Amino acid sequence: MERWLVQSIMISVFGFLKDFRPEDPYTIQYLTNTPMNFTNEEIIQEIFPVSTYTCVSVTVIIFLVTDYLRYKPILILGAISSVISQTFLIFARTKINMQIMDFFYGIMIACDVPYYTYIYTAVDKKHYKIVSSHMKMACLLGRLSSAVLAQVLIDNHILKVQHLNYLTLTGAIASLLWAIGLPTVKNSLYFHQSAEKKESTDVDTSKSKTVRQILWSDFITAFTNRNVIQWSIWWTLGTCFYYQFMSYCQSLYQQIYNDGTDLQITNNGMVEAIYTIISTLGVYLIGIITVPSWWLVGILTLCQGVILMVMAQEHLLSHAYLGYILFGTFYHIMTTIANCEVAKNIPADCYALVFGINTFTSHLMQTCVTIIVNSPIGLMLNIRTQFYVYGLSYLVIGAIYIIKALWSTISRTRIQDISTST
Repeated sequence: MERWLVQSIMISVFGFLKDFRPEDPYTIQYLTNTPMNFTNEEIIQEIFPVSTYTCVSVTVIIFLVTDYLRYKPILILGAISSVISQTFLIFARTKINMQIMDFFYGIMIACDVPYYTYIYTAVDKKHYKIVSSHMKMACLLGRLSSAVLAQVLIDNHILKVQHLNYLTLTGAIASLLWAIGLPTVKNSLYFHQSAEKKESTDVDTSKSKTVRQILWSDFITAFTNRNVIQWSIWWTLGTCFYYQFMSYCQSLYQQIYNDGTDLQITNNGMVEAIYTIISTLGVYLIGIITVPSWWLVGILTLCQGVILMVMAQEHLLSHAYLGYILFGTFYHIMTTIANCEVAKNIPADCYALVFGINTFTSHLMQTCVTIIVNSPIGLMLNIRTQFYVYGLSYLVIGAIYIIKALWSTISRTRIQDISTST
């Protein structure tokens, strides 16, 4: 077996293990019932925002330190953070303990960046596409298998919700052990460049200045391209509100369930599994179907806004579950489009920097949104009102991109008419 394929399989196994989290679809249910007994308001206003604040604080540092330390130590840090977070969730009971738990959960999320860039320093560029596919599918399989397992165990009364935490902890420990065994990469994009790449940069200064110059050069190359800026804006906004949605959708489920509804809230695992399957299919289809990108993103973003507005006033859990599946699927389709459009307009070596900047910006925006809608110094909105805010934001973003699509279509038509007439 070729070396690059072995490395791809090894990092993909790590991706599967880190995303094997059977407890995730039931986190709110666990926190609001015995033995935790937190209120929905305490969770959304005092506990969950901690991970958002942590992410925005450490993302840039982790991005730069990751390159300097050559990836593997940060992957290990993410796995350790996952183990600590899960340990607190199982054995701790106080609000302060849960905030500490969410702090380490935020570090774990921030450490996702090196997972998606590690393999690019270990394999040749001609293998980028296939190894990217391996890593994405590994994460999806981890989510799918853990969701299906959780639903089967709950439905058959083999385990209770709180016991799923032990399975998640097992997956976290396994990911830590696997991360320790990952091969160390010799080169990185900036601090430890290969001799061949050093020659191509043609920079004749100290090492620290060389790194700054390369970073600045990549930044200028990427963000002076108008298409990159336009797609990065959607990438940032879409990811910001998607993470916000994913962080608080279970709180909305709990509110709908408490108000009286048509389904049991224990169906979360099944919904997560269906969502993962449909999202994967949607991402695959968008890769083989040609659709005008601006129109598709504008229309789907508007649809997401409508979905959130409906979910905000919904009293049937089945409808909320359907909204969750559609919203998430639309996001993954549009993210795939945005990633492809950005990648087409920049050199391959710039992608990690763009990914890091867009991720940081989305976390920064999410922090601002969290402070405004959740924190004691903000509005402290209830969960339904929060979803109205998110839905209205998507409607505005969707309208802007529809206008952009219309303008692009008109401009292209005019150019064709001029070409035809001449």
